[in-house]
Amino acid sequence: MASGDVEARRRNEQLVDQLEHTGALRDPAVASAFRAVERHHFLPGRPLDEVYEDSAIMTKVGEQGLPLSSSSQPTIMAIMLELLRPETGSRVLEIGAGTGYNAALIAHLVGREGRVVTVDIDPELVEQARAHLAAAGIEGVEVTLADGAGGWPPAAPYDRLIVTAGADDLAPAWAEQLADGGRLVLPLTLAGPGQLCAAFVRRERWLTASELCQCGFLPLRGEMAPGQAPADEELARWLGAGGRPTGHTVPTADLRAGFEMWLALTARGYVRVRPAAEEPTTFGLRDELGLGLVLAEEGANRVVAFGEGEAAARLLVEAHAAWAWERPSLDRLRVVALPSAEAPPTQPGVRIVRRPRFTFVVSSA
Repeated sequence: MASGDVEARRRNEQLVDQLEHTGALRDPAVASAFRAVERHHFLPGRPLDEVYEDSAIMTKVGEQGLPLSSSSQPTIMAIMLELLRPETGSRVLEIGAGTGYNAALIAHLVGREGRVVTVDIDPELVEQARAHLAAAGIEGVEVTLADGAGGWPPAAPYDRLIVTAGADDLAPAWAEQLADGGRLVLPLTLAGPGQLCAAFVRRERWLTASELCQCGFLPLRGEMAPGQAPADEELARWLGAGGRPTGHTVPTADLRAGFEMWLALTARGYVRVRPAAEEPTTFGLRDELGLGLVLAEEGANRVVAFGEGEAAARLLVEAHAAWAWERPSLDRLRVVALPSAEAPPTQPGVRIVRRPRFTFVVSSA
Protein backbone atom coordinates (compact mmCIF):
# COMPACT_ATOMS: atom_id res chain seq x y z
CA MET A 1 0.00 0.00 0.00
CA ALA A 2 1.40 3.40 -1.01
CA SER A 3 2.31 5.85 1.75
CA GLY A 4 -0.38 8.27 0.50
CA ASP A 5 -3.02 5.56 0.86
CA VAL A 6 -1.82 4.75 4.38
CA GLU A 7 -2.01 8.40 5.39
CA ALA A 8 -5.47 8.81 3.87
CA ARG A 9 -6.71 5.75 5.75
CA ARG A 10 -5.25 7.10 8.98
CA ARG A 11 -6.91 10.50 8.46
CA ASN A 12 -10.21 8.83 7.62
CA GLU A 13 -10.04 6.75 10.80
CA GLN A 14 -9.40 9.91 12.82
CA LEU A 15 -12.43 11.56 11.23
CA VAL A 16 -14.68 8.60 12.05
CA ASP A 17 -13.37 8.54 15.64
CA GLN A 18 -14.19 12.26 15.91
CA LEU A 19 -17.72 11.75 14.60
CA GLU A 20 -18.27 8.95 17.11
CA HIS A 21 -16.88 11.05 19.95
CA THR A 22 -19.20 13.97 19.19
CA GLY A 23 -22.23 11.68 18.94
CA ALA A 24 -22.88 12.34 15.24
CA LEU A 25 -22.13 8.67 14.54
CA ARG A 26 -23.97 6.21 16.76
CA ASP A 27 -25.08 3.45 14.40
CA PRO A 28 -22.30 0.86 13.93
CA ALA A 29 -23.46 0.16 10.36
CA VAL A 30 -23.12 3.84 9.37
CA ALA A 31 -19.74 4.04 11.12
CA SER A 32 -18.64 0.99 9.13
CA ALA A 33 -19.66 2.70 5.90
CA PHE A 34 -17.58 5.78 6.76
CA ARG A 35 -14.60 3.58 7.52
CA ALA A 36 -14.95 1.64 4.27
CA VAL A 37 -15.54 4.63 1.95
CA GLU A 38 -12.70 7.17 2.04
CA ARG A 39 -13.59 10.77 1.24
CA HIS A 40 -10.42 11.68 -0.68
CA HIS A 41 -11.55 9.55 -3.65
CA PHE A 42 -14.41 12.02 -4.11
CA LEU A 43 -12.30 15.17 -3.72
CA PRO A 44 -9.27 14.39 -5.92
CA GLY A 45 -6.42 16.84 -5.84
CA ARG A 46 -7.41 18.31 -2.48
CA PRO A 47 -4.96 18.25 0.46
CA LEU A 48 -5.73 15.51 2.95
CA ASP A 49 -5.78 18.11 5.73
CA GLU A 50 -8.77 19.72 3.99
CA VAL A 51 -10.48 16.51 2.89
CA TYR A 52 -10.57 14.94 6.34
CA GLU A 53 -11.75 17.98 8.27
CA ASP A 54 -15.30 17.77 9.54
CA SER A 55 -16.45 20.58 7.27
CA ALA A 56 -18.28 21.21 4.02
CA ILE A 57 -16.05 21.76 0.99
CA MET A 58 -17.19 23.87 -1.95
CA THR A 59 -16.79 21.98 -5.23
CA LYS A 60 -18.46 24.24 -7.81
CA VAL A 61 -19.28 27.93 -8.07
CA GLY A 62 -21.33 29.70 -10.71
CA GLU A 63 -21.57 33.23 -11.97
CA GLN A 64 -20.44 35.98 -9.58
CA GLY A 65 -18.91 33.34 -7.35
CA LEU A 66 -22.23 31.95 -6.15
CA PRO A 67 -21.85 28.40 -4.73
CA LEU A 68 -23.59 25.65 -6.70
CA SER A 69 -22.38 22.42 -5.14
CA SER A 70 -20.37 21.16 -2.18
CA SER A 71 -19.26 18.05 -0.39
CA SER A 72 -21.40 18.17 2.73
CA GLN A 73 -20.02 18.25 6.25
CA PRO A 74 -19.46 14.65 7.41
CA THR A 75 -21.34 15.33 10.67
CA ILE A 76 -24.60 16.19 8.91
CA MET A 77 -24.06 13.35 6.42
CA ALA A 78 -23.81 10.91 9.31
CA ILE A 79 -26.91 12.34 11.00
CA MET A 80 -28.96 12.16 7.79
CA LEU A 81 -27.87 8.60 7.03
CA GLU A 82 -28.85 7.51 10.53
CA LEU A 83 -32.23 9.18 10.04
CA LEU A 84 -32.59 7.52 6.62
CA ARG A 85 -31.90 4.05 8.07
CA PRO A 86 -31.13 2.20 4.84
CA GLU A 87 -31.02 -1.53 5.30
CA THR A 88 -29.43 -4.40 3.44
CA GLY A 89 -31.40 -4.78 0.21
CA SER A 90 -33.03 -1.32 0.37
CA ARG A 91 -33.85 0.57 -2.84
CA VAL A 92 -32.64 4.14 -2.38
CA LEU A 93 -33.06 7.29 -4.47
CA GLU A 94 -30.77 10.25 -3.81
CA ILE A 95 -31.62 13.72 -5.15
CA GLY A 96 -28.34 15.57 -5.67
CA ALA A 97 -25.37 13.42 -6.69
CA GLY A 98 -22.73 15.96 -5.73
CA THR A 99 -19.33 14.28 -5.59
CA GLY A 100 -20.82 10.77 -5.30
CA TYR A 101 -19.54 10.33 -1.74
CA ASN A 102 -22.95 10.07 -0.08
CA ALA A 103 -24.18 7.59 -2.71
CA ALA A 104 -21.09 5.48 -2.05
CA LEU A 105 -21.84 5.41 1.67
CA ILE A 106 -25.43 4.37 0.94
CA ALA A 107 -24.23 1.65 -1.44
CA HIS A 108 -22.11 0.20 1.35
CA LEU A 109 -25.13 0.21 3.67
CA VAL A 110 -27.57 -1.49 1.27
CA GLY A 111 -25.03 -4.03 0.01
CA ARG A 112 -25.11 -5.99 -3.23
CA GLU A 113 -28.76 -6.88 -2.69
CA GLY A 114 -29.77 -3.21 -2.67
CA ARG A 115 -30.00 -0.56 -5.36
CA VAL A 116 -28.89 3.08 -5.29
CA VAL A 117 -29.91 5.69 -7.86
CA THR A 118 -28.57 9.23 -7.57
CA VAL A 119 -29.79 12.00 -9.87
CA ASP A 120 -28.42 15.47 -10.50
CA ILE A 121 -29.51 18.35 -12.72
CA ASP A 122 -25.91 19.35 -13.51
CA PRO A 123 -24.19 17.37 -16.33
CA GLU A 124 -20.72 18.21 -15.02
CA LEU A 125 -21.53 16.92 -11.54
CA VAL A 126 -23.02 13.73 -12.99
CA GLU A 127 -19.81 12.98 -14.91
CA GLN A 128 -17.65 13.78 -11.89
CA ALA A 129 -19.73 11.57 -9.59
CA ARG A 130 -19.42 8.68 -12.04
CA ALA A 131 -15.65 9.16 -12.25
CA HIS A 132 -15.23 9.38 -8.48
CA LEU A 133 -17.31 6.26 -7.84
CA ALA A 134 -15.28 4.33 -10.40
CA ALA A 135 -11.98 5.55 -8.91
CA ALA A 136 -13.14 4.44 -5.46
CA GLY A 137 -14.16 1.02 -6.79
CA ILE A 138 -17.80 1.51 -5.78
CA GLU A 139 -20.32 -0.65 -7.62
CA GLY A 140 -24.10 -0.70 -7.56
CA VAL A 141 -24.73 3.05 -7.96
CA GLU A 142 -26.61 4.39 -10.99
CA VAL A 143 -25.83 8.08 -11.62
CA THR A 144 -28.45 9.78 -13.79
CA LEU A 145 -28.82 13.24 -15.32
CA ALA A 146 -32.29 14.56 -14.41
CA ASP A 147 -34.13 17.26 -12.50
CA GLY A 148 -34.69 15.67 -9.10
CA ALA A 149 -38.17 17.22 -8.94
CA GLY A 150 -39.37 14.26 -11.00
CA GLY A 151 -37.57 11.64 -8.94
CA TRP A 152 -36.56 8.67 -11.10
CA PRO A 153 -39.62 6.62 -12.14
CA PRO A 154 -37.79 3.72 -13.89
CA ALA A 155 -36.48 2.33 -10.58
CA ALA A 156 -39.46 3.21 -8.37
CA PRO A 157 -40.79 2.45 -5.81
CA TYR A 158 -38.03 3.24 -3.30
CA ASP A 159 -37.71 2.20 0.31
CA ARG A 160 -35.67 5.30 1.10
CA LEU A 161 -35.33 8.72 -0.52
CA ILE A 162 -32.79 11.36 0.51
CA VAL A 163 -32.45 14.93 -0.76
CA THR A 164 -29.03 16.56 -0.32
CA ALA A 165 -30.02 20.14 -1.17
CA GLY A 166 -32.36 22.59 0.52
CA ALA A 167 -36.08 22.67 -0.35
CA ASP A 168 -39.08 24.65 0.88
CA ASP A 169 -41.66 22.16 -0.39
CA LEU A 170 -41.96 18.48 -1.29
CA ALA A 171 -42.14 17.29 -4.88
CA PRO A 172 -45.23 15.12 -5.48
CA ALA A 173 -42.99 12.62 -7.30
CA TRP A 174 -40.99 11.99 -4.13
CA ALA A 175 -44.09 10.94 -2.22
CA GLU A 176 -45.48 8.96 -5.16
CA GLN A 177 -42.25 7.02 -5.71
CA LEU A 178 -41.73 6.24 -2.01
CA ALA A 179 -43.09 2.90 -0.83
CA ASP A 180 -45.67 2.97 1.95
CA GLY A 181 -43.71 2.96 5.19
CA GLY A 182 -40.65 4.31 3.40
CA ARG A 183 -38.52 7.15 4.73
CA LEU A 184 -37.81 10.54 3.13
CA VAL A 185 -34.97 12.64 4.60
CA LEU A 186 -34.30 16.19 3.43
CA PRO A 187 -33.25 19.70 4.48
CA LEU A 188 -36.53 21.64 4.60
CA THR A 189 -37.15 25.36 5.08
CA LEU A 190 -40.56 25.83 6.68
CA ALA A 191 -40.07 29.08 8.58
CA GLY A 192 -37.35 30.81 10.49
CA PRO A 193 -33.69 31.48 9.92
CA GLY A 194 -32.54 28.03 8.87
CA GLN A 195 -33.35 24.56 7.58
CA LEU A 196 -34.69 21.52 9.35
CA CYS A 197 -33.32 18.12 8.59
CA ALA A 198 -36.61 16.23 8.63
CA ALA A 199 -37.14 12.47 8.46
CA PHE A 200 -40.62 11.74 7.08
CA VAL A 201 -42.33 8.34 7.05
CA ARG A 202 -44.96 7.80 4.36
CA ARG A 203 -48.36 6.43 5.36
CA GLU A 204 -50.60 6.39 2.28
CA ARG A 205 -50.87 10.03 1.06
CA TRP A 206 -49.48 11.69 4.19
CA LEU A 207 -45.92 11.92 5.45
CA THR A 208 -45.07 12.40 9.12
CA ALA A 209 -41.78 13.57 10.67
CA SER A 210 -41.01 13.42 14.37
CA GLU A 211 -37.20 13.41 14.10
CA LEU A 212 -35.93 16.92 13.41
CA CYS A 213 -32.64 18.80 13.73
CA GLN A 214 -31.16 21.97 12.29
CA CYS A 215 -28.93 21.90 9.22
CA GLY A 216 -27.72 24.03 6.32
CA PHE A 217 -27.52 23.04 2.63
CA LEU A 218 -27.23 24.81 -0.69
CA PRO A 219 -30.67 25.16 -2.34
CA LEU A 220 -32.06 22.84 -4.97
CA ARG A 221 -31.89 23.96 -8.58
CA GLY A 222 -34.51 23.40 -11.23
CA GLU A 223 -38.24 23.03 -10.69
CA MET A 224 -37.95 22.63 -6.91
CA ALA A 225 -35.68 25.64 -6.35
CA PRO A 226 -36.99 27.54 -3.29
CA GLY A 227 -39.31 30.42 -4.17
CA GLN A 228 -39.08 34.06 -3.17
CA ALA A 229 -41.57 35.56 -0.72
CA PRO A 230 -43.89 38.11 -2.37
CA ALA A 231 -43.61 41.78 -1.45
CA ASP A 232 -45.74 42.80 1.55
CA GLU A 233 -46.90 46.42 1.22
CA GLU A 234 -48.68 46.49 4.59
CA LEU A 235 -45.57 45.31 6.38
CA ALA A 236 -43.48 47.94 4.59
CA ARG A 237 -45.92 50.68 5.63
CA TRP A 238 -45.78 49.67 9.30
CA LEU A 239 -41.99 49.54 9.28
CA GLY A 240 -41.71 52.88 7.49
CA ALA A 241 -43.70 54.64 10.22
CA GLY A 242 -41.15 53.66 12.89
CA GLY A 243 -41.52 51.60 16.05
CA ARG A 244 -42.06 52.02 19.80
CA PRO A 245 -40.00 50.12 22.38
CA THR A 246 -42.09 48.02 24.77
CA GLY A 247 -39.55 47.84 27.58
CA HIS A 248 -38.95 44.12 27.09
CA THR A 249 -35.73 42.48 25.88
CA VAL A 250 -34.66 39.01 24.68
CA PRO A 251 -31.22 37.80 25.87
CA THR A 252 -28.68 37.14 23.12
CA ALA A 253 -28.05 33.70 24.64
CA ASP A 254 -31.70 32.80 24.01
CA LEU A 255 -31.37 33.78 20.36
CA ARG A 256 -28.34 31.52 20.05
CA ALA A 257 -30.17 28.71 21.86
CA GLY A 258 -32.91 28.50 19.26
CA PHE A 259 -35.79 30.67 20.42
CA GLU A 260 -36.43 32.04 16.94
CA MET A 261 -36.59 28.62 15.29
CA TRP A 262 -39.05 27.37 17.91
CA LEU A 263 -41.19 30.51 17.51
CA ALA A 264 -41.15 30.18 13.71
CA LEU A 265 -42.34 26.59 13.84
CA THR A 266 -44.99 26.97 16.51
CA ALA A 267 -46.44 30.51 16.42
CA ARG A 268 -48.95 31.81 13.93
CA GLY A 269 -48.03 35.23 12.62
CA TYR A 270 -44.27 34.66 12.67
CA VAL A 271 -42.41 37.02 10.35
CA ARG A 272 -38.79 37.52 9.35
CA VAL A 273 -38.07 40.97 7.91
CA ARG A 274 -35.43 43.64 7.32
CA PRO A 275 -36.71 46.77 9.12
CA ALA A 276 -34.61 49.08 6.92
CA ALA A 277 -32.10 48.69 4.10
CA GLU A 278 -29.14 49.38 6.39
CA GLU A 279 -30.33 47.09 9.20
CA PRO A 280 -29.94 43.30 9.58
CA THR A 281 -32.84 40.90 9.13
CA THR A 282 -34.76 40.14 12.31
CA PHE A 283 -37.97 38.39 13.43
CA GLY A 284 -41.17 38.76 15.37
CA LEU A 285 -44.94 38.27 15.29
CA ARG A 286 -47.66 40.09 13.37
CA ASP A 287 -51.44 40.31 13.47
CA GLU A 288 -53.96 42.26 11.42
CA LEU A 289 -53.05 45.57 13.13
CA GLY A 290 -49.27 45.56 13.36
CA LEU A 291 -46.24 43.62 14.48
CA GLY A 292 -43.71 43.21 17.26
CA LEU A 293 -40.06 42.69 16.35
CA VAL A 294 -36.85 41.84 18.19
CA LEU A 295 -34.39 44.63 17.29
CA ALA A 296 -30.73 44.88 18.27
CA GLU A 297 -30.55 48.39 19.76
CA GLU A 298 -28.12 49.97 22.20
CA GLY A 299 -26.51 46.64 23.06
CA ALA A 300 -29.80 44.86 23.78
CA ASN A 301 -32.39 42.88 21.81
CA ARG A 302 -35.43 45.06 22.37
CA VAL A 303 -39.03 44.11 21.59
CA VAL A 304 -40.43 46.97 19.48
CA ALA A 305 -44.03 47.45 18.27
CA PHE A 306 -44.82 48.71 14.75
CA GLY A 307 -48.18 49.90 13.43
CA GLU A 308 -50.76 49.14 16.09
CA GLY A 309 -48.66 46.16 17.10
CA GLU A 310 -48.85 46.30 20.89
CA ALA A 311 -50.88 43.09 21.03
CA ALA A 312 -48.49 41.31 18.65
CA ALA A 313 -45.51 42.51 20.71
CA ARG A 314 -47.20 41.26 23.89
CA LEU A 315 -47.69 37.81 22.31
CA LEU A 316 -44.01 37.82 21.34
CA VAL A 317 -42.98 38.57 24.93
CA GLU A 318 -45.30 35.84 26.24
CA ALA A 319 -43.96 33.33 23.70
CA HIS A 320 -40.40 34.10 24.80
CA ALA A 321 -41.30 33.67 28.48
CA ALA A 322 -42.93 30.30 27.77
CA TRP A 323 -39.92 29.14 25.73
CA ALA A 324 -37.42 30.33 28.37
CA TRP A 325 -39.29 28.39 31.07
CA GLU A 326 -38.96 25.02 29.29
CA ARG A 327 -36.32 25.59 26.56
CA PRO A 328 -37.92 22.84 24.44
CA SER A 329 -35.88 21.07 21.79
CA LEU A 330 -36.92 20.41 18.21
CA ASP A 331 -37.56 16.75 18.93
CA ARG A 332 -40.72 17.90 20.72
CA LEU A 333 -42.20 18.80 17.32
CA ARG A 334 -44.15 16.69 14.84
CA VAL A 335 -44.59 17.72 11.20
CA VAL A 336 -47.27 16.21 8.96
CA ALA A 337 -47.07 16.89 5.22
CA LEU A 338 -50.17 16.42 3.09
CA PRO A 339 -50.96 17.40 -0.51
CA SER A 340 -52.07 21.04 -0.61
CA ALA A 341 -55.34 20.06 -2.30
CA GLU A 342 -56.40 18.38 0.96
CA ALA A 343 -57.76 20.39 3.88
CA PRO A 344 -55.36 20.35 6.85
CA PRO A 345 -56.53 19.47 10.37
CA THR A 346 -58.09 22.44 12.17
CA GLN A 347 -57.45 21.52 15.80
CA PRO A 348 -56.06 24.30 18.03
CA GLY A 349 -52.38 24.52 18.87
CA VAL A 350 -51.03 23.68 15.43
CA ARG A 351 -49.04 25.80 12.99
CA ILE A 352 -50.06 25.56 9.32
CA VAL A 353 -47.39 26.29 6.69
CA ARG A 354 -48.79 26.30 3.17
CA ARG A 355 -46.67 25.67 0.10
CA PRO A 356 -47.76 25.23 -3.54
CA ARG A 357 -47.48 21.43 -3.52
CA PHE A 358 -47.76 20.39 0.15
CA THR A 359 -49.18 21.84 3.35
CA PHE A 360 -47.23 21.26 6.56
CA VAL A 361 -48.95 20.91 9.93
CA VAL A 362 -46.59 21.48 12.88
CA SER A 363 -47.59 20.49 16.41
CA SER A 364 -45.72 20.13 19.67
CA ALA A 365 -45.90 17.33 22.19
